[in-house]
Amino acid sequence: MFARRSPLTHCFALALGCAVVASCATQDTVAEPPRPDRIAFESAVYPVLLRDCGFVACHGSEGRALRIYGPGRTRLDPFDSPTAPPTAAELDATYERVISMLATAETPDDTLLLRKPLEAAVGGAAHQGVDARGRNVYATREDPSWRVLESWARSAWEATP
Repeated sequence: MFARRSPLTHCFALALGCAVVASCATQDTVAEPPRPDRIAFESAVYPVLLRDCGFVACHGSEGRALRIYGPGRTRLDPFDSPTAPPTAAELDATYERVISMLATAETPDDTLLLRKPLEAAVGGAAHQGVDARGRNVYATREDPSWRVLESWARSAWEATP
């Protein structure tokens, strides 16, 4: 009447059930990072980051969580010409790294992307990206380049229902 199943079939079914339950629990507890507009990233944000942050000794080195790939900087494929336009893979990788800097904050003002390059005196995290005079990347929140980053990051929170 009933087909006899091997113990291996039962183990497989149990493992599959546990995987389904675990994935449901993970989906409920892990928040997706905000995903600001990709087109605005490529046209406005990426050029600012490439110019201000993408130096090999800074956000081009392997040990950094934020890496900026592109022309005149670290290339994703070391065989790409240093002056060739950014590849789709470099833009993708840079975008993913940049949005990871938004992932742990509840507001745009708390993001590492906006806090780290600012002077500590104006609420920044004052990372080690200082010049010979001890200044950070952006001295104030009024810096036009910082405002590009801020506007783009803030757009992700405004788009979230």
